[in-house]
Amino acid sequence: MNIRRFFTLTFSLILVLVFVTGAMAQEITVAQAVVCREIVDRMPVGSGDVIPVGTERVFCFTQIGGAQGETEITHNWYYQGALKASVVLPVRNSPWRTWSSKTLLPEWTGEWMVEVLSKEGTPLESIIFFVQ
Repeated sequence: MNIRRFFTLTFSLILVLVFVTGAMAQEITVAQAVVCREIVDRMPVGSGDVIPVGTERVFCFTQIGGAQGETEITHNWYYQGALKASVVLPVRNSPWRTWSSKTLLPEWTGEWMVEVLSKEGTPLESIIFFVQ
């Protein structure tokens, strides 16, 4: 009889732990993601899907929602399908604004993409833009 109670109690505790762990899991979202020419007062300026040739630096601004405590996101910068940079950015709460930047070489014209990933590597957003 004691063994039966032990297993019942153990099973109940496991169920509670699974429920609590699932409830605590963060589901972060991207509230805003833009590519822009500069960041002023923590806000994007000059956003758009076409960046003029000769622009030396471009930014990817991301506003995150749903974070409960500290986590991180990654900005992967791709030029014509090739990974050029991977930037890990802290997220400390919700809403949270963060950004990364990429220096552009004059010959890097054409299609670019920034992929935003969760800490676990789940794709959250992608932004395609062109340097022309």
